[in-house]
Amino acid sequence: MNLSYLKYAVEVEKTGSITKAAQNYYMNQPHLSKIIRELERDLGCPIFDRTSRGMIPTVRGEEFLRYAKGIMEQEAQLDKLCSRNKECPREIRLCGPRASYISSTLKNFLKEDDRLFTTNVRYKETNSKDVVRLVSSKEFDLGIVRCQVLYEPFFLKMIQDEHLDSKVLWQFSPKVLMSPSHPLAGKEPLDHLDFSQSVELLQGDIQYPSFTPENTDCVLPDSDPRHTIYIYDRGSQYEFLRHLPGAYMWTSPVPYSTLTEAKLIQRECTRPDNVFKDLLVCRSNYRLSKAETELTQWLGRTISQLSD
Repeated sequence: MNLSYLKYAVEVEKTGSITKAAQNYYMNQPHLSKIIRELERDLGCPIFDRTSRGMIPTVRGEEFLRYAKGIMEQEAQLDKLCSRNKECPREIRLCGPRASYISSTLKNFLKEDDRLFTTNVRYKETNSKDVVRLVSSKEFDLGIVRCQVLYEPFFLKMIQDEHLDSKVLWQFSPKVLMSPSHPLAGKEPLDHLDFSQSVELLQGDIQYPSFTPENTDCVLPDSDPRHTIYIYDRGSQYEFLRHLPGAYMWTSPVPYSTLTEAKLIQRECTRPDNVFKDLLVCRSNYRLSKAETELTQWLGRTISQLSD
């Protein structure tokens, strides 16, 4: 049955006349009469009584027209939904650690092919436990959980308990970020003990596994609270590193372009258990959109460049 025919039948009921209904749809009256007869033949009974007062629905016709109106209303809702989806920009909701490689990739991704004007983005930098909570609660769709490999089982259990899926995005050894004027900038090789008289910057909202006092986001227990500054903003961290004598910070590898813009350098440095993983997490059975899939591919390329 042609759905357009239902609209014609409802219009005939509304106007009480095939002639008026035909005029409203800019069609000739004989053609509309033929359509109504075809509908009645398919239904197996008359939809209208032809009277001197016009087209009057029969008992079965009234029932048919009620269904027809319901179908038309559902069709209108579907059209509205499709129209809204076409008008809405793509959306990416990502949370993760305060990592330059992520923000740099997101920036470059949005600059490509005018994505900046076609994609809505929510991006939050936070600690790993908060990432799990935000993705699990559906506030964000994708998250990047950073964990020290030593404590990976703890985070994998947390992820599993919240019914999330995960995959390894990157395994890396954090490096030391500092100013070119830092007293240790020219020393090679570097060991974590070399920084005993330096000021370490730490992310202030890092939370700990319940069974250990150790920090889990690129922070190891050699941090001296007497030489520590806790910060919550990545912009502030760059200011402190540039202008505080002896300031340094352990971070994941930073893109060269970011180092140049921030006027900082990054050096390899040895310390115990200095291996971390970034895990990409999403809700179980969540299907990544095209934009999200493309972004993860861009992240993969950035990681590949930083790993060379």
